[in-house]
Amino acid sequence: MTTTKRFWLVLTGSILFMFVIACSCSSLVPSLSGREAVPGLAGKWLDPDTTGTYHIIAWKNGEYVVTGTYNPDRGANEVTASTWSNGVLTWTYCVPDGACVTTKTISVSGDELNTSWENDQGSSGATTMTRMP
Repeated sequence: MTTTKRFWLVLTGSILFMFVIACSCSSLVPSLSGREAVPGLAGKWLDPDTTGTYHIIAWKNGEYVVTGTYNPDRGANEVTASTWSNGVLTWTYCVPDGACVTTKTISVSGDELNTSWENDQGSSGATTMTRMP
């Protein structure tokens, strides 16, 4: 066998060997599937700037989603959009006979959820929601 053929055979064998090792080691790396991206974000959150409105955030199918927005005096608000992108949960809900509000998460720390919001009537601001039992 010539030196050139031997070189290519050894190189190919070495690459194949490293590929086999890399594939077998991938099972040793922990998977994040099923685990929350932002631990503590899922839950029931009270908006203190309202008359008791709270939002329910769930971790479903690898993303956060707002499953409901409620006010004890008025009942359910319609959630018209909920998106999870680049670590930010954004949702829009409409108050019956009122404004539609878009809320974005900023950070979560323990029982506090920092958010920003804007509505379709030109108002905007920031709110720190508190976790409800």
